[in-house]
Amino acid sequence: MRRTRILTTALLASVLSACATTNDKVDTAAAAGVDPVTGEAVATGEARVSFAKAAESFTSSKGQDVASARAGFEAAAKADPQFSLARYNAGVLLEKEGKLDDAKRYYREALDIDPTLDMATNNLGLLLERSGQLDAARTLYGEIIEKHPEAVAARLRMAALAQKEGDPKTASRLAREALQFDASSLAAYRLLARVYAEEKRPQLARLIAVRGAKLSPDDPELNYALALVAANDKDVSAARVLLTKVIEKDPEHTDARVALANMALSNRDWKTASLQLEALSKLDPKNPSIWNNLGLAYKGHGRFEEAKAAYIKALEVSPTFSEALLNLGLLQLRHLMDPDAALTSLNAYMEKSSSPVPAASDLVVEAKTLIESRAEEKRMLAEQAKMEEEMRRQAEEEAKKAAANPPPAEGAPADGAPPAEGAPPADGAPPAEAAPETAPAEPAPEAAPEPQPEPEQPKKKPAKKKPGKKKPDGPARDDNFYD
Repeated sequence: MRRTRILTTALLASVLSACATTNDKVDTAAAAGVDPVTGEAVATGEARVSFAKAAESFTSSKGQDVASARAGFEAAAKADPQFSLARYNAGVLLEKEGKLDDAKRYYREALDIDPTLDMATNNLGLLLERSGQLDAARTLYGEIIEKHPEAVAARLRMAALAQKEGDPKTASRLAREALQFDASSLAAYRLLARVYAEEKRPQLARLIAVRGAKLSPDDPELNYALALVAANDKDVSAARVLLTKVIEKDPEHTDARVALANMALSNRDWKTASLQLEALSKLDPKNPSIWNNLGLAYKGHGRFEEAKAAYIKALEVSPTFSEALLNLGLLQLRHLMDPDAALTSLNAYMEKSSSPVPAASDLVVEAKTLIESRAEEKRMLAEQAKMEEEMRRQAEEEAKKAAANPPPAEGAPADGAPPAEGAPPADGAPPAEAAPETAPAEPAPEAAPEPQPEPEQPKKKPAKKKPGKKKPDGPARDDNFYD
């Protein structure tokens, strides 16, 4: 079995970066079939020519002419069936085109030829993990380690799986083994520092981060591990600075953005939370938690309509995401003043949630009460409007009657009214006879009342004098003193 070596070139580094996530980028790249130690060719002449043409095609098109480059790598692999790098590179471009099954096949063939090709191990393992084939990925890593006991990539992928599954002990052991075989493995330092940080072992996390920083100063992953240490120590300011540095270096670092957004939400920094969650919604648009948290940030910022849209987006992504239903109902009830829509959302939350929060039932009652009060208010307004309309109609009828029977002109006597005093008699009316003048009779003088005898007053008897004591010649007695 012919073994190939790996050189670092700009060409394949750019290809690999397009096929891996932020935290799983492959830092090495393949060259055109030359052993860097012996300088001997490791592929036939025809295979090397096809490989070089494919590389030139990809470089000149700035990574756009993927099909031509991939065809060149496939031709090189066909010309030399043992040319593992050609198969690996063809797999990279097939993955870029979305042809994942073909990419897996080429990666597997490259590893069958050369088990030391860590890049193929890493990429094939990631494809299996992302498709949910975790057992197949573990089997692959075990096979690679059995064939090549010093395999670093296989150990690191197994360590990453153990970390995600909550087995930090296995993860740290595998990462330390990888460092024993390759002391310059930046990926091993990154993983080990993060495991120690998540285990809340700050001294070991700082030590590993410092050692890794000698290989990559200001590395985003190492700074993220230090940010976790600062957050565990309740040093919010230091954690925020470190997370900001991580994002500046790697804008697609989702873990750092999530950590910074959660920190901002906890401290009611709605602006920072909104900015980070907006970026996360573009990086991971199928994550309902991101949309739900974005709704919370918008709500805190007073952007209620945008908060509503974010909650609805979370429910579009995951219709059973009950937390978004509860938040949407609360927003509709308290801020959008739409109790009917709120009642619908809250009832849906009560149905879909396996363990609804106790406050939800109170919110349902509040929504129903508000709906009833609004209905009563609407009824009263309708009655008031009806009464006003009736009063207006009556006023119009009275106005019409008054217009039909206008009052007499000023100064003219009304029909049947006697003429005013001193006014001449009407034509044809006999003059009124003058009444004889007589002097008014004087009133008779009133008789004087007869005098009444005054009642006799009872005579007072003279008061008898009581014999009194003879006053002493000295001063008056002081009772208080003798008491």
